[in-house]
Formats: sequence, C-alpha cells, structure tokens
Amino acid sequence: MAALQRSHLHSQAKEVIFNVSEFCIKEKQYGAPLCDLSRALHRAAAATNVSVGTIENIRKEAKNDEEITSPKFNSPKKRKRQTPVADFFDEFNESVLRRTILSHYERQEIPTLEKIHEEIKNTLSYTGSRETLRKVMKKIGFKFTKVDGRKFLMESSDVISARYNFLKEMKTVSRNGKNIVYLDETWINQNYTVSKCRIDSTSEKAVGVKQPTGKGGRWIILHAGSRSGFVPECSLVFQAKNVGDYHDQMDADKFEKWFEHKLLPNIPPSSIIVMDNASYHSREIHKPPTNSSNKATIKQWLEEKGVQVPDGLMKVQLMQLVAQHITAADTNYVIDMMASSHGHRVVRLPPYHCQYNPTELIWA
Repeated sequence: MAALQRSHLHSQAKEVIFNVSEFCIKEKQYGAPLCDLSRALHRAAAATNVSVGTIENIRKEAKNDEEITSPKFNSPKKRKRQTPVADFFDEFNESVLRRTILSHYERQEIPTLEKIHEEIKNTLSYTGSRETLRKVMKKIGFKFTKVDGRKFLMESSDVISARYNFLKEMKTVSRNGKNIVYLDETWINQNYTVSKCRIDSTSEKAVGVKQPTGKGGRWIILHAGSRSGFVPECSLVFQAKNVGDYHDQMDADKFEKWFEHKLLPNIPPSSIIVMDNASYHSREIHKPPTNSSNKATIKQWLEEKGVQVPDGLMKVQLMQLVAQHITAADTNYVIDMMASSHGHRVVRLPPYHCQYNPTELIWA
C-alpha cells in the first residue's frame, strides 16, 4: 500500500501519527533498546503507513498547529473557547475595530495584525484569535496591498469613496441648517440586569438586585432622533420570534409601515433622514432584471426603457442590453420615494460606519 500523503490527512490522523512517533522515540523509557531518532522515525513510519518525511513535517507542524494536541506523555493543552464572530463583532464592535485601524494612519504608524489584535484585546476584551480578527478586518473592507514594494493594511477604495461622499453631503446639509434625523434598531433581553450593583454591606443578609432565571424573550427596538432628542410617538417595540440576529426579525413591510405612519408625520419639514444599508431599508421599485429573471421580464424592462429589442435574442444578449442601458436613476427605493413625497430626503451611511449614527452610541 502506498504511503499516505500528508495533505490528505485530517487533524485526528495527524494526532495519531504524532503520538506514535513520540512513543517510538521514547520507547527506551519502557525498556526497549531502540533510542536512535532516525530508527525511531522509520519505525513510526512503518507503523502508520506514511513516509518519514511526512512524520517529520507533522512534528514540525505540531509545534504551532493547535489542531494537533500534545502527546499523551505530556499535559494536554486546552484550547480556549472563542466567541463566535457573529456574536462578538456586531456593528458597534466593527466600528471600534475600524477606528482602531484608522488611528494608526493618523499617527503615521503601520497597522499590523499583531498591533491591532493587542489593542482590540484591551479595548473590547476580545478573546478570539488573530486569524478570526483578520477575517473580520477583510469583511469590513481592509486588505493587504503593496505600497512601494511593501505590504500595508489598506482600506478598499469603494469604502473610502462611500465615506467621502457621505461626509461631503452631510457637511453641505449642516451648512444649510437642515434638520437631521437618525434612525436605528437594536435589541434587548427581557430579563436583562446589570452585572454589578451596590449592596448593603452592613446587613447580615446581602440585599441587591435579584437575578431572574434565564434571559427571557428578546425585544426589538426601533426609534429615531435628532439634536432635539427622540422623535415623539415614534418608537416601535416588539418581541422577536427567536434569539438570532435582530436584523432577521425585521422585514421591509414592517419597517415601511413604521416609516410612513410613525416617523414621517412626526418630524420637521424638509428633514434629512440618515439610516444604514439594511436590506429592509432598501426595497427597490421597478428593480432592474438580473440573470435569474426570465426572458419575458427582461424584454419588458428594456421596452419600458424605450429600447428596441430584436426578435430571437438569447438571454445573455438581452442582459448585455440591460447592462448598456441601466443607470443610477434606475435604483429607486420605496423608502426614498416615501420620504420625497413628504418633502424629506434619505441619506445612507457608508458601509461599516455605524459610528456616524449617534443612535448607535445611545444603544451601546
């Protein structure tokens, strides 16, 4: 039987091979005369049906790879339980991470992964790995790019452009004295209590907050506010169906109903409404066709645009016509149209920049 390739071995198989090699090397402790390293590795290779080179590579890998546990002769290393990315890096923590990275640019320093990891551990009590942090940094628009032959952590150009356009627009809005309304959603557990409180230390029986059993139901909160405070008669609070991401509890119909009947009637005329890019904030009107649309739908959209569509075109050719005639004006959102009909205007936050919404700080 041919020796197995190291690249095809799973972590459990690597662990077994590692332990066998350790046993062969240390057989002298059990009274066996075999103690030469080379002979021990050949013996381990014969026992596990892999090559000596594979065993040597696995032993090198074991020094740095947490997938392979220590041999049974040594004390096993317990892997730390890491907080799932989806739970730890919410919009607020992503914003803190972004500001941490950008602060290095401001100080004319290179934001290495090691430096960012140490700072986030201190500021956010992050217990995850550097690899997890690297994935999150990539998700929010940072990547390593060569500058003058060296690699630096750089923000993607589309995120930079979106931030520039937002700040430019908000500067114009402020200069014109427009009323700015910010809206946002959050959630809270029904049985939430503080982790610490003051108690009467002179009493024989400590008196403090009684900790309820369980977290209770999760409640979703939607509200809006401006420099004058929260908009009156505008809150929406409802119980979630499950404990997943609160963004999954909202839908376009529910949000649009709140927007039309609670927000718009209670804000000053000609307000600027700032919100993020959640999918239920951005339901499109007359959405342009996509590759999943059928030929009849694509042809109808083109004809409504005044495009002459020859007979006999394949779907791929129809989509090429769509690409030639689609414009920014074709992206119309239901919310934007509602706001415009009441004399207001919607401005959307740049991706991953919730820190520009003061409501996020209130929730935090």
